[in-house]
Amino acid sequence: MTRDLRKLMDSKEVHEGFSKLVSGGKLGYKTIIEKNKNLERCENCGKILEGDENFCPECGMKIEKQTKEEVEEKS
Repeated sequence: MTRDLRKLMDSKEVHEGFSKLVSGGKLGYKTIIEKNKNLERCENCGKILEGDENFCPECGMKIEKQTKEEVEEKS
């Protein structure tokens, strides 16, 4: 059984809980929950890539690496 927990992502209690977990219980630490991670996909077959491939492991297409500026322009 899976549960969709996205509605809890902006909850103050969740942020405080992660903060305590990450900091070992110390007060004053803030955590950042990354919400929109752009997955890199093969342009030919759509397979999700890990990011360090030169060729797609599914179809063999050469993966063109994008610079940080190119990625930001598309967003």
